[in-house]
Amino acid sequence: MRYFDDFRTGDVHELGTVTVTEEDVLDFGRRFDPQPFHIDPDRAAQSPFQGLVASGWHTASLFMRRYVDGLLAYSACEGSPGVDELRFHRPVHPGEVLTARFEVLGKRPSLGNRATGIVQPRCQLVAEDGTVVFSMILHSIFRRRPAASPASMPAAQDPVPCAGSR
Repeated sequence: MRYFDDFRTGDVHELGTVTVTEEDVLDFGRRFDPQPFHIDPDRAAQSPFQGLVASGWHTASLFMRRYVDGLLAYSACEGSPGVDELRFHRPVHPGEVLTARFEVLGKRPSLGNRATGIVQPRCQLVAEDGTVVFSMILHSIFRRRPAASPASMPAAQDPVPCAGSR
């Protein structure tokens, strides 16, 4: 279990890879961002992107899935108060393999809750050629490590994995 206390400024965590499929690009586009270059390969070919591209919001959700599977599911995360500097650096095309990366920029105790702290990571998706295609500065709330004394710890109660913002 990873707690607030376990994060160190400068730590970099590789969170795994994801392959962007045409089917997923079309499905996400049709459901959430029905612009022609996300949902129609023929019209996308005539667009400035010269082909089908993933919605930026799809790209962000690809990062989020890797973040949950690669770190949050095994942590004492309690949500997020938000993000800063969300960027879509370049279009993402079907067939690309992206690596999720999480770099701790800093951390601080929560002002209103002594039991938690806020970790501020730079989150990125990186293409195989090393190009950053997506980034954001996230603020994630994590519980502090429980006191070492068994008497002060609650009865066998594991943290609920964080599945997103609250």
